[in-house]
Amino acid sequence: MKTKKIFFFAVLFAFGFLFINSCKKEDTTNTNTTSASNCVIAENCFSDAKNIVDEAGFKNGAFNGTLNDTAISVSFDSLNHSDADTITIDFGTTNLLCNDSRLRKGKIITTYYGKYSDTSKTHTTTFLNYSVDNVRVNGVLKDSYKGYNSSGHLHFHDTISGNITLSNGKNIGWTSTTKLEFASGDSTDTWSDNTMLILGNASGSTSDGDGFSMLISSPIKRNFSNGCRKYLVSGTIQIALSSRTYLSADLGNSDCDDLISVTIDGNNYQVHTN
Repeated sequence: MKTKKIFFFAVLFAFGFLFINSCKKEDTTNTNTTSASNCVIAENCFSDAKNIVDEAGFKNGAFNGTLNDTAISVSFDSLNHSDADTITIDFGTTNLLCNDSRLRKGKIITTYYGKYSDTSKTHTTTFLNYSVDNVRVNGVLKDSYKGYNSSGHLHFHDTISGNITLSNGKNIGWTSTTKLEFASGDSTDTWSDNTMLILGNASGSTSDGDGFSMLISSPIKRNFSNGCRKYLVSGTIQIALSSRTYLSADLGNSDCDDLISVTIDGNNYQVHTN
Protein backbone atom coordinates (compact mmCIF):
# COMPACT_ATOMS: atom_id res chain seq x y z
CA MET A 1 0.00 0.00 0.00
CA LYS A 2 2.81 2.38 0.90
CA THR A 3 4.57 1.51 -2.38
CA LYS A 4 1.43 2.44 -4.39
CA LYS A 5 1.19 5.82 -2.62
CA ILE A 6 4.84 6.61 -3.32
CA PHE A 7 4.35 5.69 -6.98
CA PHE A 8 1.17 7.82 -7.20
CA PHE A 9 2.85 10.93 -5.76
CA ALA A 10 5.91 10.43 -7.99
CA VAL A 11 3.70 10.38 -11.08
CA LEU A 12 1.74 13.43 -9.85
CA PHE A 13 4.98 15.33 -9.20
CA ALA A 14 6.34 14.48 -12.65
CA PHE A 15 3.08 15.56 -14.31
CA GLY A 16 3.06 18.82 -12.33
CA PHE A 17 6.66 19.55 -13.31
CA LEU A 18 5.91 18.99 -16.99
CA PHE A 19 2.78 21.16 -16.76
CA ILE A 20 4.63 24.04 -15.09
CA ASN A 21 7.53 23.74 -17.53
CA SER A 22 5.16 23.81 -20.51
CA CYS A 23 3.50 26.93 -19.10
CA LYS A 24 6.88 28.61 -18.81
CA LYS A 25 7.57 27.85 -22.48
CA GLU A 26 4.25 29.35 -23.50
CA ASP A 27 5.12 32.53 -21.57
CA THR A 28 8.36 33.16 -23.50
CA THR A 29 6.64 35.17 -26.26
CA ASN A 30 8.92 37.92 -27.57
CA THR A 31 7.67 41.19 -26.10
CA ASN A 32 10.58 43.34 -27.29
CA THR A 33 9.02 46.39 -28.96
CA THR A 34 12.32 48.28 -29.25
CA SER A 35 12.57 47.97 -33.04
CA ALA A 36 9.13 49.54 -33.54
CA SER A 37 9.85 52.57 -31.36
CA ASN A 38 13.33 52.88 -32.94
CA CYS A 39 11.86 53.02 -36.45
CA VAL A 40 9.28 55.63 -35.48
CA ILE A 41 11.90 57.78 -33.74
CA ALA A 42 14.33 57.63 -36.69
CA GLU A 43 11.68 58.33 -39.32
CA ASN A 44 10.33 61.18 -37.21
CA CYS A 45 13.74 62.82 -36.69
CA PHE A 46 14.86 62.67 -40.32
CA SER A 47 11.53 63.67 -41.89
CA ASP A 48 11.25 66.51 -39.36
CA ALA A 49 14.69 67.80 -40.40
CA LYS A 50 13.67 67.60 -44.07
CA ASN A 51 10.53 69.62 -43.32
CA ILE A 52 12.53 72.27 -41.46
CA VAL A 53 14.85 72.68 -44.44
CA ASP A 54 11.89 72.87 -46.83
CA GLU A 55 10.29 75.61 -44.78
CA ALA A 56 13.53 77.61 -44.84
CA GLY A 57 14.22 76.90 -48.52
CA PHE A 58 10.80 77.47 -50.02
CA LYS A 59 10.19 80.55 -47.88
CA ASN A 60 13.69 82.04 -48.13
CA GLY A 61 14.40 81.51 -44.46
CA ALA A 62 11.13 82.84 -43.07
CA PHE A 63 9.76 80.41 -40.48
CA ASN A 64 6.12 81.54 -40.52
CA GLY A 65 4.85 78.13 -39.44
CA THR A 66 4.93 76.32 -36.11
CA LEU A 67 8.71 76.79 -35.78
CA ASN A 68 8.47 80.59 -35.83
CA ASP A 69 11.13 81.73 -33.37
CA THR A 70 13.50 84.68 -33.64
CA ALA A 71 16.20 82.65 -31.86
CA ILE A 72 16.59 80.36 -34.91
CA SER A 73 19.30 81.67 -37.23
CA VAL A 74 18.83 80.92 -40.94
CA SER A 75 21.61 81.97 -43.32
CA PHE A 76 22.24 81.57 -47.06
CA ASP A 77 25.85 81.74 -48.21
CA SER A 78 24.79 82.70 -51.74
CA LEU A 79 21.62 83.16 -53.76
CA ASN A 80 23.11 83.80 -57.20
CA HIS A 81 22.03 80.30 -58.35
CA SER A 82 25.09 79.89 -60.57
CA ASP A 83 26.95 77.68 -58.11
CA ALA A 84 26.24 75.63 -55.01
CA ASP A 85 24.17 77.43 -52.40
CA THR A 86 24.05 76.53 -48.72
CA ILE A 87 21.31 76.98 -46.13
CA THR A 88 22.49 76.81 -42.52
CA ILE A 89 19.80 76.54 -39.86
CA ASP A 90 21.35 77.18 -36.46
CA PHE A 91 19.43 76.45 -33.26
CA GLY A 92 22.38 77.40 -31.04
CA THR A 93 24.59 75.38 -28.72
CA THR A 94 22.03 74.87 -25.95
CA ASN A 95 18.55 73.42 -26.17
CA LEU A 96 16.06 75.84 -27.71
CA LEU A 97 12.37 75.24 -27.03
CA CYS A 98 10.70 75.74 -30.40
CA ASN A 99 7.05 76.56 -30.96
CA ASP A 100 6.24 72.92 -31.75
CA SER A 101 7.28 72.06 -28.16
CA ARG A 102 10.47 70.28 -29.23
CA LEU A 103 13.95 71.00 -27.92
CA ARG A 104 16.56 71.53 -30.63
CA LYS A 105 20.21 72.52 -30.78
CA GLY A 106 23.01 72.39 -33.30
CA LYS A 107 22.94 72.99 -37.05
CA ILE A 108 21.17 71.59 -40.10
CA ILE A 109 23.18 72.33 -43.24
CA THR A 110 21.80 71.90 -46.77
CA THR A 111 23.52 72.43 -50.12
CA TYR A 112 21.87 72.59 -53.55
CA TYR A 113 22.31 74.04 -57.05
CA GLY A 114 20.01 76.55 -58.71
CA LYS A 115 16.87 77.68 -56.93
CA TYR A 116 15.64 75.61 -54.01
CA SER A 117 12.26 75.25 -55.74
CA ASP A 118 13.73 73.98 -59.04
CA THR A 119 12.13 70.67 -60.02
CA SER A 120 14.32 67.54 -60.01
CA LYS A 121 17.08 69.23 -58.02
CA THR A 122 18.61 67.43 -55.06
CA HIS A 123 19.02 69.06 -51.66
CA THR A 124 21.80 67.39 -49.65
CA THR A 125 21.49 67.81 -45.88
CA THR A 126 24.04 67.07 -43.17
CA PHE A 127 24.05 67.75 -39.44
CA LEU A 128 26.49 69.44 -37.09
CA ASN A 129 25.97 68.62 -33.40
CA TYR A 130 22.24 68.58 -34.13
CA SER A 131 19.74 67.03 -31.75
CA VAL A 132 15.99 67.12 -31.24
CA ASP A 133 14.55 66.32 -27.80
CA ASN A 134 18.07 65.19 -26.79
CA VAL A 135 18.20 62.64 -29.62
CA ARG A 136 21.31 63.16 -31.76
CA VAL A 137 20.86 63.06 -35.54
CA ASN A 138 23.75 62.21 -37.89
CA GLY A 139 24.12 61.27 -41.52
CA VAL A 140 23.31 62.43 -45.04
CA LEU A 141 19.77 63.14 -46.27
CA LYS A 142 19.32 63.57 -50.02
CA ASP A 143 15.98 65.10 -50.91
CA SER A 144 14.95 65.24 -54.58
CA TYR A 145 12.16 67.71 -55.29
CA LYS A 146 9.80 66.33 -57.96
CA GLY A 147 7.34 69.20 -58.30
CA TYR A 148 3.62 68.47 -58.55
CA ASN A 149 2.29 64.94 -58.98
CA SER A 150 -0.85 63.80 -60.81
CA SER A 151 -2.91 64.65 -57.70
CA GLY A 152 -1.67 68.24 -57.80
CA HIS A 153 0.50 67.92 -54.68
CA LEU A 154 4.18 68.65 -54.15
CA HIS A 155 6.16 65.43 -53.79
CA PHE A 156 9.73 64.33 -53.07
CA HIS A 157 12.00 61.27 -53.19
CA ASP A 158 14.41 60.93 -50.26
CA THR A 159 17.35 58.69 -49.45
CA ILE A 160 18.99 58.67 -46.04
CA SER A 161 22.13 57.06 -44.68
CA GLY A 162 22.63 57.92 -41.03
CA ASN A 163 22.22 57.06 -37.40
CA ILE A 164 20.36 58.22 -34.34
CA THR A 165 21.90 58.40 -30.87
CA LEU A 166 19.29 58.14 -28.14
CA SER A 167 19.53 60.02 -24.87
CA ASN A 168 20.78 56.81 -23.19
CA GLY A 169 23.77 56.68 -25.58
CA LYS A 170 22.50 53.75 -27.69
CA ASN A 171 22.54 54.01 -31.48
CA ILE A 172 20.03 53.27 -34.23
CA GLY A 173 21.53 52.57 -37.66
CA TRP A 174 19.27 53.90 -40.44
CA THR A 175 19.23 53.61 -44.25
CA SER A 176 15.99 54.49 -46.00
CA THR A 177 14.33 55.29 -49.30
CA THR A 178 11.02 57.15 -49.11
CA LYS A 179 8.49 59.06 -51.17
CA LEU A 180 6.88 62.05 -49.49
CA GLU A 181 3.84 64.02 -50.57
CA PHE A 182 2.13 67.09 -49.18
CA ALA A 183 -1.44 65.82 -48.93
CA SER A 184 -2.88 69.23 -48.03
CA GLY A 185 -1.87 72.82 -47.37
CA ASP A 186 0.82 73.09 -50.04
CA SER A 187 -1.21 75.68 -51.97
CA THR A 188 -0.95 78.23 -49.14
CA ASP A 189 1.94 80.12 -47.52
CA THR A 190 0.91 78.90 -44.08
CA TRP A 191 3.02 75.93 -42.99
CA SER A 192 0.77 74.92 -40.11
CA ASP A 193 -2.08 73.81 -42.42
CA ASN A 194 0.13 71.20 -44.12
CA THR A 195 -0.13 67.44 -43.86
CA MET A 196 2.45 65.07 -45.33
CA LEU A 197 2.28 61.38 -46.30
CA ILE A 198 5.35 59.12 -46.30
CA LEU A 199 5.82 55.74 -48.02
CA GLY A 200 8.96 53.65 -48.39
CA ASN A 201 11.30 51.27 -46.60
CA ALA A 202 14.31 51.23 -44.32
CA SER A 203 16.93 48.90 -42.88
CA GLY A 204 19.60 49.10 -40.24
CA SER A 205 20.26 48.11 -36.65
CA THR A 206 18.19 48.67 -33.52
CA SER A 207 19.47 50.18 -30.29
CA ASP A 208 19.62 46.59 -29.00
CA GLY A 209 22.00 45.63 -31.83
CA ASP A 210 19.49 43.59 -33.83
CA GLY A 211 19.40 43.98 -37.62
CA PHE A 212 16.05 44.96 -39.13
CA SER A 213 14.20 45.75 -42.33
CA MET A 214 11.11 47.95 -42.29
CA LEU A 215 8.30 48.59 -44.77
CA ILE A 216 5.73 51.38 -44.51
CA SER A 217 2.62 49.41 -45.49
CA SER A 218 0.14 52.25 -44.91
CA PRO A 219 1.29 55.87 -45.41
CA ILE A 220 2.77 57.58 -42.37
CA LYS A 221 1.11 60.94 -41.82
CA ARG A 222 2.58 64.09 -40.31
CA ASN A 223 0.23 66.91 -39.30
CA PHE A 224 1.87 70.36 -39.07
CA SER A 225 -0.87 72.00 -37.00
CA ASN A 226 -0.08 73.38 -33.55
CA GLY A 227 0.26 70.57 -31.04
CA CYS A 228 0.67 67.88 -33.70
CA ARG A 229 3.83 68.66 -35.66
CA LYS A 230 6.13 66.78 -33.29
CA TYR A 231 4.30 63.47 -33.86
CA LEU A 232 3.70 60.98 -36.65
CA VAL A 233 -0.06 60.69 -36.25
CA SER A 234 -1.01 57.64 -38.34
CA GLY A 235 0.30 54.90 -40.61
CA THR A 236 1.40 51.28 -40.35
CA ILE A 237 4.88 49.74 -40.51
CA GLN A 238 5.97 46.10 -40.84
CA ILE A 239 9.33 45.04 -39.35
CA ALA A 240 11.42 41.90 -39.78
CA LEU A 241 14.33 41.37 -37.39
CA SER A 242 17.46 39.29 -37.99
CA SER A 243 16.45 37.35 -34.87
CA ARG A 244 13.50 36.03 -36.94
CA THR A 245 10.94 38.12 -35.11
CA TYR A 246 8.22 39.79 -37.18
CA LEU A 247 6.07 42.62 -35.89
CA SER A 248 3.85 45.48 -36.99
CA ALA A 249 3.16 48.89 -35.53
CA ASP A 250 0.08 51.07 -35.93
CA LEU A 251 0.93 54.75 -35.39
CA GLY A 252 -2.62 55.72 -34.54
CA ASN A 253 -5.74 57.26 -35.99
CA SER A 254 -4.56 60.86 -36.41
CA ASP A 255 -4.22 61.31 -32.65
CA CYS A 256 -1.57 63.88 -31.74
CA ASP A 257 0.48 61.77 -29.32
CA ASP A 258 3.52 59.49 -29.20
CA LEU A 259 1.55 56.29 -28.58
CA ILE A 260 1.86 53.40 -31.04
CA SER A 261 0.27 49.95 -31.02
CA VAL A 262 2.75 47.11 -31.61
CA THR A 263 1.68 43.56 -32.52
CA ILE A 264 4.05 40.61 -32.00
CA ASP A 265 2.88 36.99 -32.46
CA GLY A 266 -0.72 38.11 -32.19
CA ASN A 267 -0.13 39.97 -28.92
CA ASN A 268 -0.65 43.74 -28.74
CA TYR A 269 1.42 46.26 -26.77
CA GLN A 270 0.94 50.00 -26.29
CA VAL A 271 4.26 51.82 -26.56
CA HIS A 272 5.31 55.45 -26.05
CA THR A 273 8.03 56.56 -28.47
CA ASN A 274 9.16 59.72 -26.63
